[in-house]
Amino acid sequence: MKKLVFISLIVLSCLSCKTQTNRATRVFKETDLEFQLIKNLDNDLTETSGLEYYNNLIITHNDSGDQPTLYFLDQKGTLLYSKTYKNMKAVDWEDITKDDTHLYIADTGNNRGNRKDLSIYKIALKELNNEDALVEKLHLSYPDQKSFEKGDQDHPYDAESLVAIEKDLYLFSKDWKDQTTVIYKINKNQKDQKAEKVSSYNIKGLVTGATFNGKNTVLLCGYNSSLTPFVFKVHYENGTFEFLEKQELSINGGAQVEAISYLTTKNTKEVYYFSCEATNIQLGEDEALSQSKLYELKW
Repeated sequence: MKKLVFISLIVLSCLSCKTQTNRATRVFKETDLEFQLIKNLDNDLTETSGLEYYNNLIITHNDSGDQPTLYFLDQKGTLLYSKTYKNMKAVDWEDITKDDTHLYIADTGNNRGNRKDLSIYKIALKELNNEDALVEKLHLSYPDQKSFEKGDQDHPYDAESLVAIEKDLYLFSKDWKDQTTVIYKINKNQKDQKAEKVSSYNIKGLVTGATFNGKNTVLLCGYNSSLTPFVFKVHYENGTFEFLEKQELSINGGAQVEAISYLTTKNTKEVYYFSCEATNIQLGEDEALSQSKLYELKW
């Protein structure tokens, strides 16, 4: 989301947007982790907020301010086409995930903490090309939220990260104040429910995306208050989550990493794509713009 502004990084961010576009072939290594820039994304994707990989395509969407639209990219990051769905609404879409039969879209962005319409849309994978597709809507609320007064990014009831594992969905919260994350379990088939709290962890950052490798690993992405992006490896087994290893990503000037998706495993390393939304920073009378970007990560 483009809602955070960190004054201390304005100059660095301006410098980075002059140099980032020339770094597509540079590979960064953090211990056994490496990543590289794939492409600056299309101008229609300034606020890319979720990623999923399906049928050799990258599916993404914007967060608040767009239509209920999914964008379909090839593996080089080129926008091929988009679909706008008549039976969905987009208040603040924040992530997407899939299982064997359906795609799930988390309309769970809640910057001010006052939303009572938090939802997850459920659409059959075979219907993704049908803009008139029938869609299920799962309405959810937090079990311990009592106040819905409009706040200012100072509450724990925001969430931007969703994964489908076995028969359940798991939502990872984004706590603006304490920078922890709470894991909530959600029933894929219940239309109205309170999310079930599973566990929490002091991640020391804002969690903005999640993906599951289909076996035993959830990889989270996000950034801290200095706009330093990170990924966090979480082990999953029988409904429990163990937070293992956090790695910061060396992107000049920082970045608002917003989405991540698992693609495949090659030579013992798992391959992911992650995306950063565009940043628009005012510096006196000048305005600096850094395009949204798609990266490949191997870990």
